[in-house]
This record gives sequence, structure tokens and C-alpha cells, in this order.
Amino acid sequence: MTPRRALLASAALAAVGLVLAGVLAFEHAQAHAGGTSFCAINDFVNCDRVATSRYSVALGLPVAVWGGFAYGLALLLSIAGLRPERPHATWPAGLLFVLGAIATATAVALALVSELAIGALCLLCAGSWLVSAAMFAAAWRATRPVGVRAALGADLALLGRRLPRTVAVLVAGAACVALVAAAYRTRGSPYWETRPAPAVVPAAPVAAAAAHAGGPTVVVEFSDYECPFCAIAHEETDALLASRPDVKLVHKNFPLDSACNPVVKRAMHEGACVLAAAGVCAEEQGKLEPMSDALFKNQRQKLPLDAVAEGVGLDMARFHECLGAPSTARRVQQDIAAGIAVGLKATPTYVVNGVAYPGKLPVEALPPATARAP
Repeated sequence: MTPRRALLASAALAAVGLVLAGVLAFEHAQAHAGGTSFCAINDFVNCDRVATSRYSVALGLPVAVWGGFAYGLALLLSIAGLRPERPHATWPAGLLFVLGAIATATAVALALVSELAIGALCLLCAGSWLVSAAMFAAAWRATRPVGVRAALGADLALLGRRLPRTVAVLVAGAACVALVAAAYRTRGSPYWETRPAPAVVPAAPVAAAAAHAGGPTVVVEFSDYECPFCAIAHEETDALLASRPDVKLVHKNFPLDSACNPVVKRAMHEGACVLAAAGVCAEEQGKLEPMSDALFKNQRQKLPLDAVAEGVGLDMARFHECLGAPSTARRVQQDIAAGIAVGLKATPTYVVNGVAYPGKLPVEALPPATARAP
């Protein structure tokens, strides 16, 4: 492969990486709004679990956005090297080699985090890792006439000779990052959210429960113990309601598992029906809250269900009997039917006074703390 062909390959790969980064950023936003990715295939091959993990954000921005900046820079450098008049024979192969090396090292680190810390694989992420490795190889080929050290030395010397232009490009790049970060922060959340506008819920038992005259405000939560964003929203909701004794949270199950949910037509959260039943059985023993906490945390820990139940202090004989009881299956079906009745589109969804809020419970959905007596 000639240096020019190597730069052409680098440009093509950078363009592919840029597209992948854009799709990943979109999927990140959708996952944090409670949506489901097209590549959430099963429990392990699941882009949603990766996108909603705490490792999906670095220095205040999604990792995908940082990848977009890197691929964009690689594309610009590759195009600069393809111009007929170049400042030296290998420009900018040395810089591309360094950028490719950093991208490849980052890809290896992210692959390890995905396997060891998250326990899930994002196919789109894996595609970007392969692109980074191929870019690194193309850059190395582009340095072949003189070698990596000489090519990098020539590139750095050129940047030094054109210091004002180099500084201007760096400032422009920093400004671009700052603008994106500012736009990201102004959305009022550590995540990009595309939460749909609240939809008025049709008359149903759920809405009626939320409108109990003279009582506390009732928030009905529909969630799935295998849903990564449900785990995040669960923690946020607990923190939000910790100082609101005037608000009652009612948990309802909406497992995205075709084994019990008729609206789920493809494999999504296998085993979620069993976990929903486990939550019902914990509630019978008066331990729904600790069981919910433990089941959401178990998305990372992956302990056997019995170990989770024992950890919250359930009577295991009663628990096993309850799991197989027809009444438990009926209760799960009642929850699912209630979710279908309110037009549930994503998990989690919160219903307050007849209004559904997919993705998270917004503060503005609750009345002022002084509006009702504790």
C-alpha cells in the first residue's frame, strides 16, 4: 500500500468512525430517555446497558462525542495529506499515527471495561474499536517511507514553524468542544435526554389511584428490573422523594420480556418476568423496597436470584412457593395490563395525576412540598 492509498484508507475509515460516533451519540440519548436500541439483542449483546452505564460519560460528555471529535480530526488530517502540494513527503502520517495509537489504546480500555465492569457488549462500540485499529494500521503504513519517528518529527517541526496557525487551530478545536459541552449542560441533566412531551393518560385505575382526594400525591412507577435506565431512574427517584413524605411511590412491573408481556415481540430483557415475580413475592413479605434496590444493583453484580432474596432477608420457603403461584403470575399480568392501558411506550414511565412521564420523574410534575400535609 502506497502512502497515498494509506491516507485514502485513513480518510475513509475516519468517515466511517464519524458516522458510528454520531449513531452512538444518538443511541446514548435515546437510552437515557428510556428508549430501546435496535442493538439491544439480549442480556449480553446490549447497547442500552453500555449506554446507560456510568462509563458511558467521560469529563462531562458521552464517550461517543469524544470519539466524534477524534474521528473528525483524523478525517481533516487525512484530507490535508491528500492535497497535491504537501509540506513534506509523509505529512501528516506521524500525527495520524499518534492519534491512531491513542484511539486504539482507548478502544482496548473500553473493551476491557465493557467485559469486566459492565458485563455487556455494544456492537456499535465494537465497530468503532475495529475502525480505530484499522486507522492505526493505515497511519503506520503511511509512515513507511521514512519510519514513524522521522514522520512524526517532520510533522512536529512543521507545526512549530507554523505556530500561529497551529495555535489558531487548537483554539478553534477547544472552542468547538466548549460549545458542545455548554449545549450538553444546558439541557439540565448529566445526560442528553429526548424525553417525549408528557401524554395525558386515559381514564384507568392508575390515574384514579393518583387522584385520591385529600391523600398524598401518588406516583405510579412502571419499570423493568433488567432495564439499565430503570436502575438509574430508580436511584434518582429515591433521592428526589427522600424529602417528600407527602408523595407515595407505587411500583408496577412492566417487564420487557416476551415470556409474559404480550406487547414485546422480540428478545429483549430475558428473565425480566421472573424478576417481576420476585418483586411481587418480596412485596408480600413487606420487603419490596430493599428487593427493588437489590434487583437493580444486581444488573452489575449478576448474583443468582436466591442470593439476592437471601440478601434482603426473605423467607426462602415462602419466596419459592410464591414464585410459582398462579396469583403471582396474575399480579404481574395486572401490572402489565395497567401499563398497556396508559399507553406505556418505554420503561421507566411515571404516572402523576393522569399524566405519563417516560424516562424519568421530573420535579415539576410534583406539587410544591407545602401543598399537602405530610
